[in-house]
Amino acid sequence: MSALLCLVLAAAPLQVRVLERETPARVHLEAARFTCDGQPLPGTTFDAEASIREVKVGDAKCTQLVGEDGVTVSVKSTTRKYEGQVRVSLEGGLLRLINVVDVEAYLPSVVKAEADGGKPAALEAQAVVSRTFAVTGRKRHERAGYHLCDLAHCQVYRGQTGSSPEAEAAVKKTANLVLLIGGIVLKPAFFHSSCGGHTSRASEVFGEDAAGSAVSDVENGKARCQGPDFTWSFEVEKDALARAMGTAPAGIAIEPLRRDEAGRIVEVRVFGKRLGGQEFLSRAGRAFGWQAVRSLKFTTSGETDTALRLDGTGLGHGVGLCQLGAKSLAERGVEVRGILARYFPESQLKPMP
Repeated sequence: MSALLCLVLAAAPLQVRVLERETPARVHLEAARFTCDGQPLPGTTFDAEASIREVKVGDAKCTQLVGEDGVTVSVKSTTRKYEGQVRVSLEGGLLRLINVVDVEAYLPSVVKAEADGGKPAALEAQAVVSRTFAVTGRKRHERAGYHLCDLAHCQVYRGQTGSSPEAEAAVKKTANLVLLIGGIVLKPAFFHSSCGGHTSRASEVFGEDAAGSAVSDVENGKARCQGPDFTWSFEVEKDALARAMGTAPAGIAIEPLRRDEAGRIVEVRVFGKRLGGQEFLSRAGRAFGWQAVRSLKFTTSGETDTALRLDGTGLGHGVGLCQLGAKSLAERGVEVRGILARYFPESQLKPMP
C-alpha cells in the first residue's frame, strides 16, 4: 500500500454501521444539531422511525437524518453515545445507523471491548493491531456502502459508552502507530483470543495476505495463552452435525484433509462433503453457538453410531495477535514492541506514512 494511500486512510473518517443487531425501527437521538437531507432541524432531541419510503422525524420526512457533534442513540433498552456523526437512513423497513468517526476516536471502545483487563503493554499492542485493522479494513462492507460493522466480524465497538481510561491511554500512547511490513508496506492485521500454542498464517486460514507469521507461542513447554479455558470439548449428534453442514449423516463424520503447521484444520470432509476450515467453523457457530467449536485446532474422539466428540485447544482463528499470550508477556514486563515482535516478526511499529 503506497504512502499516499496510507495518508488518505489515516486522515479519512471511518464509516461504522452500529446497532444493526438491535434491528431498529424506531430510535431516540440527542445531539448538538441535526439536519434532514442537509437542511437544519430546530432542536437537539428527536425520535426517528422507519416509514414506508423515508425516515419520519416529527413532522419531517428525511432520506437521511444526520446528528452531529456527539450523538446519543437509544434503541429499545440500549443507549450508546458516539463521537462524530450518526447518519440515519431507511433500509428494508428498518433504520440503518452509520457512525462517521475519526480512527483515533473509534479505537478506545474497541480496545476496551476486545482486550479489557490487560496490562498497559497488552492494551497498547491491541490498539496498534486494531488501528492497523481499521485503516486497512475499509472494504470489508464496501458493497453495503460503509466500512466496518460494530460486531466481532470486524471489531467490537460500542462508541464512547464502551470506553475506559485505560483503553484511552493505550490509544493515546500509540497514536498513529501501525504495523508496517519491511517498514513500508501496510497490510491487514488480525487478532484472536487464544492461539492454543501456535499461531497460523492468514493465507492458510483466510486465503488472504496479511501481517503476522505462523509462530510457536510455547515457553518452557507450556503455551503462553494457557488458562482455565485453554482446552475444550464439544459432543455433537451426527444428525445435527450433518444438518449444520448441509449434508446427509452417512460415511465418515469428520475427516481432516489438511492441517497447517499450527495444527489447525484448513480443509475437512464432513460426511463426504468437502469444506474449508473457516466454512466449517462458521456453519458450526451458527448451528451450535460460537463457543461450541472454539477453534479449528481439534481432534475427534468418543465416536459412536450416533455421536462424536471434538477435543480442541485455543479460542478463535489463531491469526495474528494472541490476546492471552500478549497479556502473559505484558505481565512479565515485556513492552509493546516486544509483544508485537513476537506475533508480527516481519513487521515494524512505525507511524502511519
